[in-house]
Amino acid sequence: MATKKASSKQKDRKRKKKGGISGFSTLNQVAGVPKPREHRSSIPVEAPGTIQEPHPVCPYCGNEIESIASSLTAPDGSYVHFDCVLERIREEEKPAEGESISYIGSGSFALIGKGEDGRPVIIRKIPFESQEQTKAMKAYVASLRS
Repeated sequence: MATKKASSKQKDRKRKKKGGISGFSTLNQVAGVPKPREHRSSIPVEAPGTIQEPHPVCPYCGNEIESIASSLTAPDGSYVHFDCVLERIREEEKPAEGESISYIGSGSFALIGKGEDGRPVIIRKIPFESQEQTKAMKAYVASLRS
């Protein structure tokens, strides 16, 4: 009996070394997936363009704007930090408890509250950038690519 136990333990060890009963060591081998290999295309690839980022100063906080693409255009035409605009609107609107200020796109913000059913409801839209300013900003950022 002692030899039967010893021989079955040896068989179990051999099976573990082989990678199990099936002989496959990965799921990809079982599925028949070919090994990955480097792909070389004959199509020329253009080098990615670089953006010459200007760093204007935000008139609201006095700090440099690191990413012009994430800024907004003030009514006077200067560039301002998104967070500075949000903070300024929050100070002007003074949202009540349960209300908040959110960016809703296209240069506009909104005072958001909760409806009777608990869903968010726009109480008032607060335009900041005009559509012309938004388009001009996009064109300016596109022109920075070289």
